Amino acid sequence: MYYKKYESKNLYLSPMCVEDYKTYTRWVNDESLASGLGNFSINMTEEKEKEWLEYTNKKNEYNFAVIRKNDDKLLGNYGLEMKNEVSRRYHIGGFICEKDERGKGYGTEALELITKFAFEIINAETLFSTIFSFNEASLKSAIKAGYNEAGRYRKAYFYKGEYHDEICIEITKGDYLKTKN
Repeated sequence: MYYKKYESKNLYLSPMCVEDYKTYTRWVNDESLASGLGNFSINMTEEKEKEWLEYTNKKNEYNFAVIRKNDDKLLGNYGLEMKNEVSRRYHIGGFICEKDERGKGYGTEALELITKFAFEIINAETLFSTIFSFNEASLKSAIKAGYNEAGRYRKAYFYKGEYHDEICIEITKGDYLKTKN
């Protein structure tokens, strides 16, 4: 069951549901998704995924299922993990999982929604993440959502016989407020 925790035009964020472990297991073993997360080399079983969902729901983090409003369909998930309590820095990450739902703007809308939640509800100061250089759709989405490239780790990820850069992105509360106005 999903609960409308925080919503935008087409989506809402809901606490993650452990009963979705089979869907998440299918997603994290899909090369088209897992390669962009940097964990395609890891085998994830249903048991491990269910344990992870149970564990993450107990932690003091903000992990959400991304649900489409018009039909309550699970599309993916986004989350925030505090990295520095004093500086209020959070690592942000997420994805739209269903292949037929990608490229429709849901990823950008979900990123904008959780960014808004971070700055307006939990008072974050900075959000940051990394995106692999071959993941052009995610980078484009992040830029559209107001994130800036802050640097890169060169040849940081080996995939399909070659090394790829890891692009660092970030947005500060000041940046967010400028784009909001």
